[in-house]
Amino acid sequence: MSALAFMSVPAVPGADGPAVARSPMAHRAVAAGASLERRGGWEVVVTDPSSAFADRSHLRKLELLGEHGAPLGTARLAEDGAWRCPIRPDRMLVVGGEGAVPEGALEMTCAYVAMELRGPDAAEILARFCAIDVRPQVMPVGAFRPGSVARTPGYVLRTGEQSLLIFAGWAFGEYLWETVETAAAGVSARA
Repeated sequence: MSALAFMSVPAVPGADGPAVARSPMAHRAVAAGASLERRGGWEVVVTDPSSAFADRSHLRKLELLGEHGAPLGTARLAEDGAWRCPIRPDRMLVVGGEGAVPEGALEMTCAYVAMELRGPDAAEILARFCAIDVRPQVMPVGAFRPGSVARTPGYVLRTGEQSLLIFAGWAFGEYLWETVETAAAGVSARA
């Protein structure tokens, strides 16, 4: 065994050969019944659209440094399909989209995991592990908030009336999956 074997991407049941990149939530998602599909060098977790949550870690995440003039707390969906999310007056997170990477942008895709909460219970699920107030009157579509997500530093972006995109550090991916899975089960048990 090579001294660098630890750097290889381990096989996931249901995957089609080695991947360039894979979310740290992939094993949990496959165990829960999701499948993997190759897209742009990623093994993307494909879940049932009726599921209350989905791994979106494959979404491109770039950090732009420099004054941007965008108001804090409000993200903007650009024509290229990317959300422009101001973190500070001199720092912006760009999520999703395609096309050329702006000069000077830092590639942050593998720095953050992303999970989408969707459906009428999205806010209730989030409330079970996050204190960020996502009621529509407080956090409308396009709002972007920093805060504690499952007791780790993170962000929440409202991408739709019933859709929230949450971000946490890459190393917390599996923990985030477990936390969201437990919260979603609690909400469905209540129904």
